[in-house]
Amino acid sequence: MSFGNAARSVLSHASIFELYQRAVGAPECHRRFLQEFAKPRPGEKVIDLGCGTGASLSHLETSVCYVGIDIDAGYIAAARQRFGNRGTFLCADLTTVDISQYAPFDLAISFGVLHHLNDAAARSLLGLAGRVVRPGGRLVTIDPCYVQNQSSIARFLNDHDRGRHIRPVAQYRQLFAGQASLETIVLADMLRIPYNMIVAMINFG
Repeated sequence: MSFGNAARSVLSHASIFELYQRAVGAPECHRRFLQEFAKPRPGEKVIDLGCGTGASLSHLETSVCYVGIDIDAGYIAAARQRFGNRGTFLCADLTTVDISQYAPFDLAISFGVLHHLNDAAARSLLGLAGRVVRPGGRLVTIDPCYVQNQSSIARFLNDHDRGRHIRPVAQYRQLFAGQASLETIVLADMLRIPYNMIVAMINFG
């Protein structure tokens, strides 16, 4: 088994995944993503597209109404065990799920999800957000990316990531093309290790 396949297999376990996330500084990255870019407001309805083990809830005020969706049953079980009824957690495929009963949302977030999806599935996620977020609401995403003159460590991690669709910055921007209001920013200081990430902020008119 190759290094990449071995890593992907190990990280499929929720407890090991969370240990890895803490080791590389993902909780602080998550906090910054939410507080500096997503900026959820008290009382807002938030949909977390690809919620994993529900880590976003650790950084949200209790007044936020939260719904998290993930295709991994183990992650959803871990989220329910950790957070109970503080949020609603659904085990479903983002490309086919119907969440109209929970809509509309003020904010959709997607933390490290798009690089697991091919272009068609990624556009399905964007379409889902467009359908369930109210006019004037927003979608904010963050994912690893390839950049020019990237450090060897960052490139190695990208090459062996569980997500098989890490894109160069230009391809992410192409993926978001057509959105009425789009802002992207590329960062290199979100984790304890050398790593490049792109944040995309979309406002729905």
